[in-house]
Parts: sequence; C-alpha cells; structure tokens
Amino acid sequence: MAGVVLVGSNAFILSPILSVVAISLDSTPLQIAWAISSFGAATALSALFLAPVSDVYGARWTLAGASLLLGLGQLICLASTHWVQLCLGQGVAGLAVGILLPGIYATAMATAAPGQEASRLGFVLTGWALSLVAAVPISAAITEYLGWRPVYGGLAFICFLVAASFVGSIPGDLPRSGKRTNPYRALRLPGVAFLLCIVLGYMSAFYGCYAFFGEGLRVSLDLSATEAGLFVLVYGAGFGLAGLYIARFSPKLGRAYLALVLVAIGIDYFAWNLAIQSVPAALGVTFLWGVLNQFAVNALIVLLNKQAANARAAVLGLNSAVTYGSVFIGPFILGPVFQSFGFSAVATFAGIAVFVSAIAFFVGGKFLFPEHAT
Repeated sequence: MAGVVLVGSNAFILSPILSVVAISLDSTPLQIAWAISSFGAATALSALFLAPVSDVYGARWTLAGASLLLGLGQLICLASTHWVQLCLGQGVAGLAVGILLPGIYATAMATAAPGQEASRLGFVLTGWALSLVAAVPISAAITEYLGWRPVYGGLAFICFLVAASFVGSIPGDLPRSGKRTNPYRALRLPGVAFLLCIVLGYMSAFYGCYAFFGEGLRVSLDLSATEAGLFVLVYGAGFGLAGLYIARFSPKLGRAYLALVLVAIGIDYFAWNLAIQSVPAALGVTFLWGVLNQFAVNALIVLLNKQAANARAAVLGLNSAVTYGSVFIGPFILGPVFQSFGFSAVATFAGIAVFVSAIAFFVGGKFLFPEHAT
C-alpha cells in the first residue's frame, strides 16, 4: 500500500499548488501543468515498454529500483529553477511509476492466497484513497507554511524508505518468467485485448468526468475552492472504505458482478443531472462514485491478472498504459461538451460510455471467460 500512496501523492499534489509553483519558477500555470502532462506521458510509455522487466528480474529489486528512480525524480523537482526542469523531474517520476504501479499490483496478487487476490488488491488500492485524503492536504499545508520544495524533498525521502521496505519485505522466490514479454505478445494473450477495451471505455469516462468535476461543482453549487476540495475527500473516503470492505470480505468476481458494477456507475453518472442542484445529494453521489470505482478497478485488474499467466507485469503494464492514455482521451473528448453544455452533460456522456462498456463485457465475457460466466 505504501508504494501506491507514494505514486498517488506524486500524481495528485502538483495540481492544488500549481499557481504557487508557477510564481516561484517565474512561469505560468499552463507551463507548470505541462509537467503533469510529462508525468502522464512518461508513465504510459514506461508502463507499455518497461513494466515487463519485473517479470524478468523479479519484483523485489525491480520495485526497489523503481522507487529509487521515483526519488530521483522528486529531487529533480526539488532542485528545479525553471519549469522545463520540473517537467524533466516529472518525466523521470513517470518512468518510475510505469514500472512501479504494475509491479505492485502483480506482486500483491502473486503473494495472495488462492482466491484472495481481490482481497489483497483491495487493501493495496486503498493507498490511492490515502493519498487523496491525507497526502494532498498535508502537502498543501506544507506548501502554505514552508513552500513547495519541502514537499518534493519529503517525497524523495519517503521513496528511499519504500525502496528499503521492498527489499526487506518482498520474498525473493516469487514466480517469474525469466524472459521479457513484449507488449504485442501480452496483448495477444486470450481476453487481454478485450479487457483493455473495457478499461479504455470505463477509464476515459472517469477521467473525462473527473477533469471537470471540481469546476462543475463550483459553478453549479457556487462553492469556494476549499469547499469543492471537500468533495475530493468524500470521493477518496468512498474509494478507501470500499477497498477495506473488499480486503475483508473478498467478493466473488465474475461476468455478472463486473457488468452490474459498471451499470451502477453509469446510473451514478446519470444521477448528477439531479444531484448537481443540491450539496447533500452531490456529496452522496460523490461518495457512491468512489465506492463503485473501487469495485470496478479491483475487478478489472484481478481479471487481467488471471489472463496474464507468467506475464503479469507486462499485462498490468498495458493496463497502466491504457489508464494513463485515458487521462488524455477522456478530457479531450468531453472538454468541448463541458464548455458548451456544462458538467451534467459531461456526466451523461460518461454514463453512456460506461453502459456501453457494461453491455460489451457482459456479452463478450460470456465467450471469452466461461469460468467467470456468473
């Protein structure tokens, strides 16, 4: 979980302090935002081409090395005197995360007891919630009182601690293929390409909606930035609590299970058409959004892992590449919708996309995953 908290912290902290960093580096918020883009692009490419090294060299040293590389990226950010240097630091961080995230997911499931993969992954995924509800507010407070550079210094230090913990805690005898699986070969494994298409539709809807989530709430409910930030915490709380539930009860995954979760997410998106008029209703829909997304992400990763055979890191690297590609695709497609029609329309389009994904999975899964037929 600590590794996921680390990844989530790096991914989320820059956005809230964008203007502060821009002033410090004598640049514009747009230029600083390019650092976020650099991180996303580097993560997608790394996940696509470098994630399989974990299958070759084993999880212990691969994850430790990736954590050290992430620490180097934080130190580059810490020492930046120009926005281009910040972009470089975030690019290095992205290269590390593209290896780290698939490796963490694969290792979590490889070390789980048979049938307990969803439970173990649920606990690990809770790290994303912790980064939202704890790391981001703490980073914002540090920035307010000490400046933004200590934030990256602290993250670098934690990276080195996490690297040491990986060396000390990950068994050295975990199964590994001993050879690198290229992305094309991983994509040809039965069911992998189909599942990645589901991931693409689902994640593009999520990131397209999440990109305009805060601004849509501020405009519709007349909220301040701080009040809008409360909704992010509520989302994180829902995501985290659902992860703890899965970790405790380990629900049985299958075709109908994931299809129903996706349908519920689609309904949640449609509910924004009514909830956007009321703060209590909006808080409820936001919390449920977090809960349902935990169930969906967990199920998709576990199902991909089951199809991966001895190429877990390679397949989950493809998953990360598609996910971070969705960070670009979703806002790119739904941006004009938000500009012309507002957040409710964005949520409606997202709901349609998730409904299509649910139907596709329920129909296609019957033929591709007979063992998950129910």
